[in-house]
Amino acid sequence: MKQENDVVYIEDTITLYLDNNAEVECDILAIFPIKQQFYIALMPQTPVEGYEPGEYFLYRYQSDGENVELSDIESEEEWEAVEDKFEELLDEEEFNSMK
Repeated sequence: MKQENDVVYIEDTITLYLDNNAEVECDILAIFPIKQQFYIALMPQTPVEGYEPGEYFLYRYQSDGENVELSDIESEEEWEAVEDKFEELLDEEEFNSMK
């Protein structure tokens, strides 16, 4: 049985296996560093029960080139920093697409 943070990495998508054994196919929106830690932003390809449409997932991200490991962001302070950085990246992308 797969745990919540088990992942399958396929190019620009990741399949998450949630606690209820549901598989959620997600698009990778961004992988970005803050200090020495990398984070990943994921967007489910289909609606997920209990989540708002358009709501994205943020996780800690680690990869050795072959294996990918995601882990939960534990503290509110870390969550806010990651969310701020991701929203900054979205703003930059939107600005750059306007040029």
